[in-house]
Amino acid sequence: MEKYMERDKVMTATEAVNRFITDGDSLVFANCLTAMPLALVHEVIRAGKRNLMVFQQGGIEEIDLMVEAGIIDRLVLAYNFRVGGKRLTPPLDRALKEKRVRVQEMTNFTLLSMMKAGAMGYNFIPVLPGIRVTDVVKRKGLLGDDCFGEVRDPFNGESVLVVKGYNPDCALMHVQRADRAGNGQLWGAMINSKWAALAAKKIILSTEKIVEREVIQSAPHLTIAPAHKVCAVVECPWGAHPSEVAGYYDYDLIFRALFYASVGSPDAMKAWMDEWIYNIPGRPEYVSHYLEKFGKKQMDRLLAQPFPSVPADYGFPFTREWDDQGYSEKLGVNMAEFLKMLDERGVLLEG
Repeated sequence: MEKYMERDKVMTATEAVNRFITDGDSLVFANCLTAMPLALVHEVIRAGKRNLMVFQQGGIEEIDLMVEAGIIDRLVLAYNFRVGGKRLTPPLDRALKEKRVRVQEMTNFTLLSMMKAGAMGYNFIPVLPGIRVTDVVKRKGLLGDDCFGEVRDPFNGESVLVVKGYNPDCALMHVQRADRAGNGQLWGAMINSKWAALAAKKIILSTEKIVEREVIQSAPHLTIAPAHKVCAVVECPWGAHPSEVAGYYDYDLIFRALFYASVGSPDAMKAWMDEWIYNIPGRPEYVSHYLEKFGKKQMDRLLAQPFPSVPADYGFPFTREWDDQGYSEKLGVNMAEFLKMLDERGVLLEG
């Protein structure tokens, strides 16, 4: 896979989407239910991409938006929030009935296994055997035979159900903070984020805040998006609204209620998307429009109360093995003597 080694990848969402997403690409959401990369989703819709394939493990509104915009025609899906039952026909339901989108249904564990295998470089990985008797396996979706298979257990000879590993072309991911090179840190409910991000060939990363590299280095356990896989960094406060981001804001129930009041009618859905996507050039203008419509008091209600964790201590003596004169006090030799010793013992490689 290609590596992205630039030290500064900060750009606008428009530039990121136009540079790194091509018609026909496969995308995976590297967030699940919380911290959804909705600013990036809106940008993909505005860019008018076509024939995209999406892997989604759990989401609320993004699939309905992308289907209504006509930008996806294939969907590998484990869970998608629905409302209204038979009384309401949201965009995804309409598209399924009209055969405008093909679907592969999965379980959360199986779809996560698919991404895990892709991330680890495996062609396939075993999944829970109980799924063999369900329609997830029996009824083939858009992936057909290119999804499940059987292998022989080398230890007991039994047949083992496996799922094929995948590497989507691009992950869309939102995090709390990242440096300019793309080391992204996410905390809270991460669910699928690790394997989805690492399975993808590249990551477009939106972040609530860009920080100095030293901040990332001070809490390395929070880094979930490695810089070499990130092709673009987009600073985007409120980039996951109306979903929640731990430490920043809660989910917006009122906004979502208004959205779901629109999904049952194509005309109402068009009006909603015109107002919040097509007639909005970017996330800053989206936030301004929200403030105009709902007021600062409503937005402030969403802000998170501080609940900081205790910092981890990564301290070590940080002494150098070799001093400025090339001498190791621990080994009692200088570098030249050390290399000579290795050479004499035949363990010095490449000189």
